[in-house]
Amino acid sequence: MEKVELNDSSEKREVKKKKNKRHPLFYKIFSFIFIVLTVVAFSFAIYNDIFPLNILLISGFFIVFIVLFITFLLNSRLRIWLKRVLLLFTILIMILEVIFLQYGANTIEFIKNINDNGKRIDEYGIYVLKSSKYNSLKDLSEKSFGYLAAEDENKIGQVLDKMDKEIDFSYHKVDEQNELLSKFKNGTYDAIIMQISREDILKEEDNDAYNQLKKIESFKIETTVKTIKSNKDITKDTFFMYISGIDTSGSVQNKARSDVNLIIGVNPRTKNILMVSTPRDYYVRLHSKGQMDKLTHSGIYGVEESLHTLEDLYDEKIDYYARVNFTSFVSIVNSLNGIEVDVPKNFCEQNSKREFGDKLICLQKGKQKLNGEQALALARHRHTFAAGDRARGENQMMILEAIINKAMSPSIITKYNSLLNSLDKKVSTNMTSDEMIKFIKKQMNRTSGWKFTKLSANGTDSRGACYSSGSAIAYVMAPEESTVTTIKNAMNSLVAGEDIVTG
Repeated sequence: MEKVELNDSSEKREVKKKKNKRHPLFYKIFSFIFIVLTVVAFSFAIYNDIFPLNILLISGFFIVFIVLFITFLLNSRLRIWLKRVLLLFTILIMILEVIFLQYGANTIEFIKNINDNGKRIDEYGIYVLKSSKYNSLKDLSEKSFGYLAAEDENKIGQVLDKMDKEIDFSYHKVDEQNELLSKFKNGTYDAIIMQISREDILKEEDNDAYNQLKKIESFKIETTVKTIKSNKDITKDTFFMYISGIDTSGSVQNKARSDVNLIIGVNPRTKNILMVSTPRDYYVRLHSKGQMDKLTHSGIYGVEESLHTLEDLYDEKIDYYARVNFTSFVSIVNSLNGIEVDVPKNFCEQNSKREFGDKLICLQKGKQKLNGEQALALARHRHTFAAGDRARGENQMMILEAIINKAMSPSIITKYNSLLNSLDKKVSTNMTSDEMIKFIKKQMNRTSGWKFTKLSANGTDSRGACYSSGSAIAYVMAPEESTVTTIKNAMNSLVAGEDIVTG
């Protein structure tokens, strides 16, 4: 029998053909998934109108080209190592597409959630003296209640209706806070009805009386208001936004004193931002009440009252508002991995839980990186500053500017989801989701930075009757008209696109 020898070169060619034909179905399925995922990602961007048209068209052209080119190569005859490299590159693109979908969906959801639905919550408490024997509403059957005339009559009426379903009682309206408290302490009234947000007012103005109170019941009154709408094109027109910071826990929909009162003016054409701080104790005329009071007290009547009161003060229409739970500063700053600020002096302040002793937050003067607790301490502190609340307002603007700059930096990408989570249910604004997206899209086409100008309203220490306290005399800050005029002129210059003069 004749021995037959295999041809080595023929055998190698046969093996190579088999290798090239290996897993053809896998590459087809993988290419299909790649195309579908790309179509989904691109459709998501188009549907939600996330990117400017020029960016969408250019990126769309390159994406279609890359997808078709990669799909063709994956399903053609290539060396196995080259296909593996191409496979890894494609997987990387797919991972980026998934990240884009996740971040995009989270952003759209967040923007929709922070849009103000007009829901407002007023919470009223039933208070007795700590020394009394009363521990529940039923213990107050056949008893006498008092409430302050400055309370909203409609909402007080709803509270009385709720109480009437449980007990029999009598009630009396009192004009003056001091009279109400006096009759409460001497037993004329067994209990008082008070908006819970007034606790802080009482604590600040009559701490002894506050410490004698015991809350035994509370009622939530929900209402829906018509939110303020603007017809501005915020990509072209100068607009003003009022930022109201409430230094309390709970829902941002709860009415409360506004301890932070900032107006942010934005000229999108000149890329100028004007930040104006108004002291919380500024003595102003409440827009809807026509009575004098501290600016901070306007917040218990709703963010709209604060906004319109500031419009009256500065003779400038404010288009938008954002209501922020100020304690969210802790999670916001931490999600940004800290912010860089210049602390003006050494001081110590309570932590976010209002704790003293070894829980105090102490900072040293100078430029440094602050975490959330430290940033909140700086934003709250005022007592050791010679300028008091004016200095606090300036520090709040410095912190806000640092947060904006950090949030707009490329490093935020790894902290993006945690930043959104830190703001969830802690921010409410009347700026619509379409307006926000439109503004963001416009900034994508711009490479230059923003110029910040910061101004603070000034005043002198004084005392005056406050409407929210039943005309009780309390500390106020009388406006210094020259600084109010400077702010008015700065706002006018911003609108006109002129250089802002701060002196």
